[in-house]
Amino acid sequence: MNFFKVSFLGLFLIGLLACSDSLQQADPNFTPQNTHRTFTGANSPVVFIDEAHNNFLTASGRYRPFVQVLKSDGYIVKSNKSRFSSGNLDGVDILVIANALDKKRNNWNPPFAEALTNEEVSAIKNWVLKGGSLFLVADHTPFPKAIENLADEFGFKFSNGHVGNAMFRDKDKTLGDHAITSGVKREKQNLYLPSELNSITWEALQPNPIKQVRTFGGSAFKSPPEAKSLLTLGEKAVSIVPDVPFQVNPDTPRVSMRGWSQGAVLEIGKGRVAVFAEGMMFSSQIDTKTGKTFGFASIGAEQNERFLLNVMGWLAGAI
Repeated sequence: MNFFKVSFLGLFLIGLLACSDSLQQADPNFTPQNTHRTFTGANSPVVFIDEAHNNFLTASGRYRPFVQVLKSDGYIVKSNKSRFSSGNLDGVDILVIANALDKKRNNWNPPFAEALTNEEVSAIKNWVLKGGSLFLVADHTPFPKAIENLADEFGFKFSNGHVGNAMFRDKDKTLGDHAITSGVKREKQNLYLPSELNSITWEALQPNPIKQVRTFGGSAFKSPPEAKSLLTLGEKAVSIVPDVPFQVNPDTPRVSMRGWSQGAVLEIGKGRVAVFAEGMMFSSQIDTKTGKTFGFASIGAEQNERFLLNVMGWLAGAI
């Protein structure tokens, strides 16, 4: 057996524990670094976090730290408990769909169907075109398959595999040059927000440049030409593509992901879309068996929280 294959497989399986272990839970000791609210008052942007599609990441579960960060910046966060329609998206500024699944699962055996109906996809697309903002997360296989019809609607094509941990830096250009990474906020008179949203703390709208972002496995995708990649994988990036998720051996196909993206943004119609191929980067989670923490508290992820706030600020129109 090839030594390189064995070594690569061992490192890969260690990485998988951070995103597949059933003992993985939200870190109960997490406290956001952010202490300065961008938004205040009842007119703060409303964020819907989907919990109606068997989501692995929810506001009350593994994405509780995600919610804590958003609330620290003044967002109003609510859980979505119903199928999407034009009606239940009224009054929502940002919709978060993170690791949806086709059904409640106790195993990872194929086949995998799409989590959202075509009618739901159409409702979301029309809502975005009219000015809504979508934050879509699809981690390692099988999550990309579950949101394939939604991702396709906006031109994003996922690889349905497992990608190893990655670091993205401005100095090597793997971290994209964008208002999100420069952190430059819009001037008050040009702010893309409802006119009634007049309670913003303008002193909080200061540049917050991002120099480095860390991801913890996940998948990867190709973006449509009009999108901007924020997290571009380097020449050594590889996706392991098993027939059954997590059932990996030294002969499992490996595909180069060089130049593919793990995070990109798109402006379409009057709305905005942010797509990410890894979910742990936006949370703080703990392995309850070992006590090891993953996500925001990890070495190399010191700016992940600020990156999340900048992404949200862009989706809200404050960047």
